[in-house]
Amino acid sequence: MEKIAAIDIGTNSMRLLLCEAEGKKIRKKEKDILVTRIGMGVSATGLLSEKAISRNVEALKFFRNKAERYGAGRLIAIATSAVRDAANRKDFVDKAKLEAGILVQVIDGKEEAELGIIGVMSECPEVDEGTLVIDIGGGSTELIYYKNGRIGFSVSINAGTVRMTEGYIKGHPISQEDLTALDCSLKECFASAVDLLKTKKIEKALAIGGTATTLGAIYLGLGIYSAETVHNTIISKGYVKKTFENLSSMTVEQRFGIKGLQKERADVIPAGLFILEHLLEQLDLEQVVISENDNLEGAVIKYML
Repeated sequence: MEKIAAIDIGTNSMRLLLCEAEGKKIRKKEKDILVTRIGMGVSATGLLSEKAISRNVEALKFFRNKAERYGAGRLIAIATSAVRDAANRKDFVDKAKLEAGILVQVIDGKEEAELGIIGVMSECPEVDEGTLVIDIGGGSTELIYYKNGRIGFSVSINAGTVRMTEGYIKGHPISQEDLTALDCSLKECFASAVDLLKTKKIEKALAIGGTATTLGAIYLGLGIYSAETVHNTIISKGYVKKTFENLSSMTVEQRFGIKGLQKERADVIPAGLFILEHLLEQLDLEQVVISENDNLEGAVIKYML
């Protein structure tokens, strides 16, 4: 079996997948995450800050060293919403190549959605029911409808945890005024996608990404995160709403005491939960399944196997 590494540079965090692959299958894997916030301020300025670039290049070096110690023969790195939106993304890509020795591929929203569904379906390729995958990231949310072995619809929408927090949430606890503004924005952002998805028969909803897995960890009360435990956890729409209301009524520091919630996500998790609640409500979905498989697995399968 071949050892492979994949890195996903998201708006809020950078993640590493170390895995062993055989044929077209991932047989053994482990993941690591660093909250690096490359997208901080991008919505307002259109630029990656020098501090964010340097912080993320250092994280790339750390992950490359970890991949080398693991024995990975090949490594792929992809960057998503914040980097593709930034006018100076080339500065980051060039610095990553020069200082970390990593060629970063900046992928568009359509590709990001495709990688997400490939990753999700990597362990259940026989699924033929109408499945909606919801990938809430820091800068964008991807919605992918999958049925009978093919993608029937996919879209990437510029509404994510960091982007919505920076744009609409002015304080913690979150005021009703801010929630109203955020709600209006989400209705506008997702209107077309929701209208189209209402014409589809959605028999199952899966959520991937940091908001989803954090929600799973909170639901299970995990003091130490366990991907195996969180994977395939079923969470009701009511619990999503209750958790959002609870967290939005707290200060950021008060959220630090919530089991399963990383301190680094405490300021942006309410926006992510509000996006998820909004989609479940608009699409009349009563529950969502949390999946640990996502675009990291998708990138390995599509580009490297």
